[in-house]
Amino acid sequence: MRTTTSTVTFTQSFSLPGFDKPHAAGTYEVKTDEESLDASFAAWRRVATSILLVHRGSIQAWRVEPDDLAKALSRDTTGGTAS
Repeated sequence: MRTTTSTVTFTQSFSLPGFDKPHAAGTYEVKTDEESLDASFAAWRRVATSILLVHRGSIQAWRVEPDDLAKALSRDTTGGTAS
């Protein structure tokens, strides 16, 4: 198992499927977990992607689909509404 970390920045509030409310604009950490495939060459398969959110002073990891995250980022950069 390996985990890669990246950041995403939203310039306006945003929401993703499964969120009960929009979250504030800001920079968020995204973690992607991958597992090694049994192959004759190095190959990995994504098993989970999470965005880290601060809620009531604690950090919570929310599982998200990469496509949903990409769509939310696209809406943010084009000025679309959060959904």
